[in-house]
Amino acid sequence: MRRLALVPALLLAFAAPALAQPYETPQELLEAFYEPYFSGDFPEFESDFRSAALNALYEADAENTPEGEIGALDFDPYIDGQDFDLADLVIGEPEESEGFATVDVTFTNFGEPRHIVYDLVYEDGGWRIDDLAGENADFSYRLSEIFAEAAARWE
Repeated sequence: MRRLALVPALLLAFAAPALAQPYETPQELLEAFYEPYFSGDFPEFESDFRSAALNALYEADAENTPEGEIGALDFDPYIDGQDFDLADLVIGEPEESEGFATVDVTFTNFGEPRHIVYDLVYEDGGWRIDDLAGENADFSYRLSEIFAEAAARWE
């Protein structure tokens, strides 16, 4: 009987490191988020970096996209491209106010400068990505607006 009680405890012990860690500062979150673009070691669940509201937009898009079709995103909005070779990552100083923060992130992708402004929210004990805006000369976008435009097509 004791062995049966031990099994759930062991499972929880091994699963604990896999759970998303809370990021105490906006910089910690964005550093951890961009690290896989340099190391190639991408996390199994990118959703751990996103707010509940942003995850809901991703989920709604997945549910409403017809099978075999591309959803709202045909590029990676976090790098403003489909492929990547990032360099010169700079995470700016956050402007924080009552559980919200805005942070400028700049980098080059294949040598081309990129500028993304992140809207972050403090949620569930840590910072999460809530929205972002790509502010580049040839293509500017807001992630939540891309999802909204896709949702309008579903109606």
